[in-house]
Amino acid sequence: MIFHIYTYNYNLVNRSKMKKTHTIYLIITLVALLMLPFIVTPKNAVSEKAVTIKPSATKVQTHTNEPWIENHPKSDPYTILAGDQSDVEASTSLNQANIKIIGDTRTKEVLLNSATQSNWNEYILDPSEVVPQRASVPYYGIDDNGAWCSHWWWEGESGGQPKNTPEMHWRTNVSMPVDMSDYNITSVSFNAVINASVDRNIDVEGDTYARWSPSQASIDQYQEFDSVTFYVYISDLDVNELSLYPIAKNKTVYLGSDTLPLYDIEGNIGTFGNQAIIDAINNVLALDPGHNNFTIILGIYIYCEDNLSSTDRDYWNDLRFKSLNLTFTYEKKINQFTSGSWAQDLEEVKGSNVQITKANLTFEYKMDQSWTDASQNSRFLIKINDRVFDPALYLINYVYDTDFTEARSGGFDITEIMIPYENFTLSIQVYLAEDFGLSNNITISITNVNLFISWTEIIPVPVEENWLFVGLFIIAVIGATVLGAYLIAYQAYLKYPVPVRKVRKYRKTLSSAKTPSVGIVGQRASFDKNYNTELKKTDKFLKGSPTKEPVMKGKILDKKEGELPK
Repeated sequence: MIFHIYTYNYNLVNRSKMKKTHTIYLIITLVALLMLPFIVTPKNAVSEKAVTIKPSATKVQTHTNEPWIENHPKSDPYTILAGDQSDVEASTSLNQANIKIIGDTRTKEVLLNSATQSNWNEYILDPSEVVPQRASVPYYGIDDNGAWCSHWWWEGESGGQPKNTPEMHWRTNVSMPVDMSDYNITSVSFNAVINASVDRNIDVEGDTYARWSPSQASIDQYQEFDSVTFYVYISDLDVNELSLYPIAKNKTVYLGSDTLPLYDIEGNIGTFGNQAIIDAINNVLALDPGHNNFTIILGIYIYCEDNLSSTDRDYWNDLRFKSLNLTFTYEKKINQFTSGSWAQDLEEVKGSNVQITKANLTFEYKMDQSWTDASQNSRFLIKINDRVFDPALYLINYVYDTDFTEARSGGFDITEIMIPYENFTLSIQVYLAEDFGLSNNITISITNVNLFISWTEIIPVPVEENWLFVGLFIIAVIGATVLGAYLIAYQAYLKYPVPVRKVRKYRKTLSSAKTPSVGIVGQRASFDKNYNTELKKTDKFLKGSPTKEPVMKGKILDKKEGELPK
């Protein structure tokens, strides 16, 4: 009996532990079933533009070489000009688009001769200066033979001393037909013919005759000798002292010599060099508000040395600029970073989870002449919005042909600057990379522009995903319902042993007027029933009549049938 009670208690303990374990397993299984549809169903894309990897319910659709632009320009593309817009011009003709780089070369000539003498005027450069005179009468002018002056001086004349350094000027204003800030002077030539006729009393080194009377043959030289200086200035219109740039000068040395026949001379004035003249013109044009006006000034300065106040006479009979010719050539200056573009506005590449795999641009172009060597880095640029494709196509590499030529064999793979879901502008730009001069127009034309785009779409399959989700959801709900019902039944009823269930059931009937359907037996009867049930399990080991003595734990039967050990 003790053995059976021990066994019964052991079974109750193990059963209780097993019931707890089963409960935990059932709860875990229930939660897993409820989460199943959400675990195996792929998440939706965050946005239409995001590419989401879908394990099973998607398909890939491929688009190959779809024409985005084909055989353009069929209609006029619009143009974008940047930088100095006077350098470029856009147009279209015969299914082609054109960008003209505006070159220009011109020549300016400034003359002093019989035909242009009216363009020149006497000019007082400094109000304090003394003009050339004869017998105290101003003596200068302009005629068919040029700009001239004459001067006689001796100190004994009234007011004589200041008159020993007279000076005279003539000027003409030069107006350019263009804004010269947009041009470069490329070449220049200058010459001016001067003439001087004097009396022998003009004293120079080596002279023996210095006075007005032939009987007086000695010369008393105190400081310097007599001389005349011819010069040419270039200035702005205001003739500011700081804006006077000398470009030519000639100071006489032997004019009036007694030993040489130089009482009359004629020749070209000496210049300071062509670059000095170009620099002077550029400098004064920069001071002009319109960069197109400047002034040329001719000057004659006479110096009479006071050799002997009472007898020295200096007769400058005729001093003149007989002619002048300033000629320079200038060409259009193309400014760095100037550009002209052909542009087309295009629709986005759209779809479900788009990935652009290739974008290929082709076009043909030509020029009406070879590109200038003055600009080695100017080039075509291909742009998508503000993104620039590299490498570029350099214009200097163009080989002249009357027909259009393919810009690049196989086209330009511009995939790297393409982005899906973006309305974009494609532009083919002529980019001028440095400052340079251009003497004539160069027209660059394009035609047969094509853009082909390839892309893939990862497309969700809505029907398959919905049925899968619904099926899993139904299975999960059924499973969760069954398990939930079982857990409720288990907690309320099934976890108790049968006798306890009967007692609980009987307890519920105590408040009822009906007779309980569960019979209650006495303790002795219940014990005898259980005892006999347990005893039957050992009948096959015991022979004979049963004994009323208790069977003790650890005892065994003797070999004799039915006899217990003593």
